[in-house]
Amino acid sequence: MKQSRIAAACIVALSIAGCASVGNAPTFPAQPVKVIIPYPAGNAADIVGRIVVDKLAQTWGQPVSVENRPGQTTIPGVDAVAKARADGYTLLVHSVSYAVDAGLYSGLPYDPDKDLVAVAPFAKQPFALVTSASLGVKSVAELAAKARMTPLKFGSLGPTTQIYFVAEQFRKQAGVSATHVPYKSLVEANEAVAKGDAAFWFPPVAGAMSAIRDGKLAALAVTSAQRVPQLPQVPTMAEAGVKNMESAAWFGLWAPAGVPAAVIDKIAKDVDLALAAPDVREKLTKAGAQPMSMTPAQFARFVNDETESSRQLMKELGIGVRTYAPPAKP
Repeated sequence: MKQSRIAAACIVALSIAGCASVGNAPTFPAQPVKVIIPYPAGNAADIVGRIVVDKLAQTWGQPVSVENRPGQTTIPGVDAVAKARADGYTLLVHSVSYAVDAGLYSGLPYDPDKDLVAVAPFAKQPFALVTSASLGVKSVAELAAKARMTPLKFGSLGPTTQIYFVAEQFRKQAGVSATHVPYKSLVEANEAVAKGDAAFWFPPVAGAMSAIRDGKLAALAVTSAQRVPQLPQVPTMAEAGVKNMESAAWFGLWAPAGVPAAVIDKIAKDVDLALAAPDVREKLTKAGAQPMSMTPAQFARFVNDETESSRQLMKELGIGVRTYAPPAKP
């Protein structure tokens, strides 16, 4: 009997200790969070990412620092997150290029399927075919006709980006001749097209809205199935006479593999709450972006599907797999 009472007392003591432990366990986040964006400031991923990240900082009551890590590719920035401590305090904001890189490169320094985990999508938006207001073309048909008469230049953020693939698809579908000119950043490309150094390019809508509103760029079409509310006067590519041009830029959040599932779920739910906030939706709408909502598992499947779609598009355009070469150390 005495032993039973002792055993019972021990069980009670352990229960109390266990409850105290659970009650005292820190809730995520208990310290500042760092978000890496492998793009320069002003890029569409940076614009959309900061809108959501700023709201997360308010929700969490913790500082959330954004570190832009631009480069010739986004791969080094992704790799930094893949190799970060798996505690949820280092996160990655990326775009459709995450899926493009996974399908385009061999020899990546990380395994996109095993070294990172998809947390939540942020938003999506079509690309916009934009040109300089001074070029004098008012439609896609006029641009195509001009390109057939005089070879033009088109901009992108490099031959390994979705923006480049969309432009190449346009050249193929419209039967136009144009020479590719890569630029280091969205801001640089917008300025080049506005000045007439390149005739056109396909930035995500969020990356072009400011220049369109200022009259520096003219939007000729969007790569969505329907017109976007922010540019109601701009036709879709199909309406403009170029079929099979539907494409979208999308943005989301990743974490290093190994972050506890409870933390991933917590972050994902907080992202959903942020995207539901009226002020966030207003900012995203103004940027031409449409909020997305998926569970981590759904987002992971979505990214896998997008990777396969990128591989198929590259095959159709005759773009082969490349071996990744790390940037030279300074």
